[in-house]
Amino acid sequence: MEHYTDPAPPAARGLAPTSSYFTWSTPVESRLRITATPQITLHASAPGNVMARLWDVAPDGTAVMFDENVALIQRAGRVAFDLKSTDWTFEVGHQLGVQLGTIGSGNWRDTPSGNTIEISRARVSLAVQDPRYDVPTQGDRSPFLDTYLRQNTRTLTGIGEGTFPLALRHRP
Repeated sequence: MEHYTDPAPPAARGLAPTSSYFTWSTPVESRLRITATPQITLHASAPGNVMARLWDVAPDGTAVMFDENVALIQRAGRVAFDLKSTDWTFEVGHQLGVQLGTIGSGNWRDTPSGNTIEISRARVSLAVQDPRYDVPTQGDRSPFLDTYLRQNTRTLTGIGEGTFPLALRHRP
């Protein structure tokens, strides 16, 4: 069981840092694309806010946040919410980082509860595809992509070996 604090308003908390935790997939063994709309399901011990972020983490710790969303936990118990629809390809050796915790982005308006929220049974549901047979479409690289990467790339530390696989399901 993990926990974080949905902090009190900034004036009351002296601009304390956000609180969150990560879990990691094992490194991918072949290129893999996450598509569609990921969903987070979890059990929360108290009402408050939660932010979920998905990270593409390279072996050197360089990580790009490629999907995020926030949700209001209205009461203790099971909570499920969608992230934004996505289309992101992982290279060999990269890991998926899943971050859950307080709203730590200026892009979201937060009304903190002040509660410490324990999270258990957290799951992320993903649609994955094999990009092996992709054919490039006509057109240039998006001019916004470099700006996005600059704004959403960090170096993460303490990356674990991974507790869940991120792989295609092969049917016999």
